[in-house]
Amino acid sequence: MKDVPHDLNQVSQLQIVLDIQSISMIIAATSIVIGVIMSLLSIRNFSKSRQASVFLDFHRQANLEFIEHASEVVMEWNWKDAQEFDQKYGPTTNPKAYAKFILVGSFFDSMGKLIEAKLTDAKLFPESLAVFAMAWFEKIKSIEPDLAAQWRSSGSMDSSKLLHKKLRELGYRSPLRRNQT
Repeated sequence: MKDVPHDLNQVSQLQIVLDIQSISMIIAATSIVIGVIMSLLSIRNFSKSRQASVFLDFHRQANLEFIEHASEVVMEWNWKDAQEFDQKYGPTTNPKAYAKFILVGSFFDSMGKLIEAKLTDAKLFPESLAVFAMAWFEKIKSIEPDLAAQWRSSGSMDSSKLLHKKLRELGYRSPLRRNQT
């Protein structure tokens, strides 16, 4: 029983030592919690910065040439069905036009892939491009199954469809009339 203090003064000193140990443990635990919170906030901010950076890279690709191609495809091209599309703008009948079509479609598909991979958010999509995207989807709706068959991939436009869905959820609509082709 040597370890048990008998003197009131010794008991008081032991409590002070225990209190100092408790306080230092509380401080250490609090420091760890604060560190974890700061790390999570830092990761969250980095993620948002990365989303914006990725999106800005794509936005830079939407240059004048892209806007001209998108405008031409959406506003000037007309077709009734996939056969007429292929006759006017297909890869063998009009390679330059088809290249424009692929460029515009690939851009929207790539944006859909970024959203699908959660690397960016559809909310970051600029309104001017959202209007083009919605018009694009409205325009190609009649030939989409034939394009998928031509490209031998039923899921070839899934990312584009996801972009379309997300933009619709945000309230964007096509400026084209439904009966216009």
